[in-house]
Amino acid sequence: MDDVWTFEYSVECSVTKEFAWRFWTDVSNWRLDSEIESVELRGPFARGSQGTTITRSAGRIEWRLADVHPETVAVVEIPLPGAIGHFRWTFEDLGARTRITQRVSIAGERASSLIDEMASGLESGIRAGMQRLSEIMARAAAAV
Repeated sequence: MDDVWTFEYSVECSVTKEFAWRFWTDVSNWRLDSEIESVELRGPFARGSQGTTITRSAGRIEWRLADVHPETVAVVEIPLPGAIGHFRWTFEDLGARTRITQRVSIAGERASSLIDEMASGLESGIRAGMQRLSEIMARAAAAV
């Protein structure tokens, strides 16, 4: 299945890669704003584990961890109507800092119509969310 749409965005965080990974894999930290009501992971943060995110606008979103390489890469896969979304997170060690990149791709028979509906909102939401994540992570690391 070829990707119909791909978007990538990176932030640099003033935390170590180990801290960034530990913070991000605690899915309770995914509640970055009031839009996200809850996040639940059923099982360990490992390939095959499934989770649920409940948002105010989209409701219940089921997802699974399609791939996990500790402290380096995690891929969250979300089934969409007639398509699938892959959210690939990478963590790059920059010494006392970490570059976190999220690459989003959507593929499938209905991907084009989904993109027309949601691409611009998804891109701006990812940028804003990753900036918030970086800021929250920095505050959490400073408090340790």
